[in-house]
Amino acid sequence: MKICIVGSGKIAREVIGVLRTQAEGIGITGLYSHSNSEAANRLAQENGIPVVYDDYGRLLKEDHAHFLYIALVNSAHYGYVKQALIAGRHVIVEKPFCLDYGQARELVDLARSRHLYLLEAVSLLHMPNFRAVQAELDGIAPIRLVQCNYSQYSSRYDRYLQGDVAPAFNPELGGGALMDLNVYNLNAVVGLFGLPARASYHANRGFNGVDTSGIAMFAYDGMQVTCSAAKDCAGPSFILIEGERGTIRVVGAPNEFAQVEITKRGEAPRVINDNRYPSRLTHEFMQFKAIWERQDYALMSHYQDVSLQVMQVLDALKRDSKSYFIK
Repeated sequence: MKICIVGSGKIAREVIGVLRTQAEGIGITGLYSHSNSEAANRLAQENGIPVVYDDYGRLLKEDHAHFLYIALVNSAHYGYVKQALIAGRHVIVEKPFCLDYGQARELVDLARSRHLYLLEAVSLLHMPNFRAVQAELDGIAPIRLVQCNYSQYSSRYDRYLQGDVAPAFNPELGGGALMDLNVYNLNAVVGLFGLPARASYHANRGFNGVDTSGIAMFAYDGMQVTCSAAKDCAGPSFILIEGERGTIRVVGAPNEFAQVEITKRGEAPRVINDNRYPSRLTHEFMQFKAIWERQDYALMSHYQDVSLQVMQVLDALKRDSKSYFIK
C-alpha cells in the first residue's frame, strides 16, 4: 500500500518514522506542506520521500498513492478531506475526524456515495489489547462504573500562559483538552459501549476560552462514566472498568492501550499484552493496510460509524456544563 503524507508537523513526522521502520509493505509516495517548504524538503530528504508538494491541487492530480493521510491542524481536516474525496481519493485522516458532527456526516456520506475508503486514525481502536478488553466485558458484567483519565502537561502550556497561543490551545482551530486528549477516552468508551443516553462537560478554561482541562460525564442504562483529560496538569493516565463480577484496568495513556489487567472475583488477576508492535501508530496503519488489501468495506464502515458517534458526543459536550440527551 502506498500513502502520501499531507502535513509535516509532529504527528506526520512520527507516522513517517513508523512507516519506514515498522509498518511492512507500506510506502510513502510524497509529502505536502503548505507553510514550511524548507522543513518539508529536509524531512523528505531524510526519509527518502521522492516528491514534496506545496500545491494541494497539484498533489491531487499528480500523486498516485492509494491513500492520502491528512495530518494537519484539526480545523483543516474537513476541507482537505472533502477536496480529496471529490477528486476520487481514498483518505486516512488524523483524529479528531473534524470539528463537528455535521462535517463528519457530510464527509462519510460523500465517501460512501463514491465507494471511497475514509478512515480516522484513532490508534487505540486498532490495537489487539482493545479487542481483548471487548472480549472480557461480559465476564465482569453488569458494568457499573467506568473511569478514564488522560493527563499530560503540554509542552506548549507555559508558552500559552505567556500569551503565545499554539493551535493546540486555539479553540477556533479545534484545540483544547477535549479535542486533543479526551477524544481518546471518548473513542474508548463509545467503541466499547456505544452512545450514552446523556452527556455533559465541565471544563477549566484559559484566557481565550480554550478548555485546558475538563471532565466529561456520561450516563448509560445502569452505568456511569467519567472521562477526564488535562493539558495544564499531569497525573496517572488509565482506564478503569468496574463490574459486579470484576474489573478491567488499562494501564497508562488511553491512546496506547499498552497493558490490560483483568481481576475477576474469586480468580487470580491476569495481565494481557497482546499488542504486536512497539509503536501504537503501527497497529492502525497495518490495520488500514489489511482493510485495503481485503477490500473490507464493511469493517471500514464500522469504524466510520464509531467516528460519527464520537462526533455526535463531542457536539453534545461542547454545549458545555449541561446535560443533553443524545438519543
